[in-house]
Amino acid sequence: MQDDVSGLRPGEVELTDADEEIWRQVNPAFVHDGRVSSQAFTPTTKDAGELSTNRATKVTPQAAFEYHIQQLELPSAGVYSLTVGEVAEVSLRVVDDSAVQDDEPRPPGHAYVDFKGVSAGKRAKKIGANLREKAEGRGWRYRPDEDQ
Repeated sequence: MQDDVSGLRPGEVELTDADEEIWRQVNPAFVHDGRVSSQAFTPTTKDAGELSTNRATKVTPQAAFEYHIQQLELPSAGVYSLTVGEVAEVSLRVVDDSAVQDDEPRPPGHAYVDFKGVSAGKRAKKIGANLREKAEGRGWRYRPDEDQ
């Protein structure tokens, strides 16, 4: 069930602190010649318009990475970040869904970049490329090989 005005489900909260960082796991398949592709910032069909992230105010990049690979058993080359403000600059929003009660497992501090109003295709890819550029300027926030 969604809230009629905001489109949010009960338990979801839109983030408004423009400076808050969010962590994005980067699938190793999206790293080519040392550069992260825009695919890392574009949702796939299975994502249903929700690009998964974690809130930096709730979890460290290393803890988010470890949960991703150990608990979810998903691959990650490391963690990039965006800010809520950078997401707003491309006319999207960040939604914390960590309190949603729907029996779906959620990582600590889970949030998503809301692409639901964006049709798949060129526009989504262009937004993903724009977000990648913003994150790339900051560089890796956590990489397992840099921690050893």
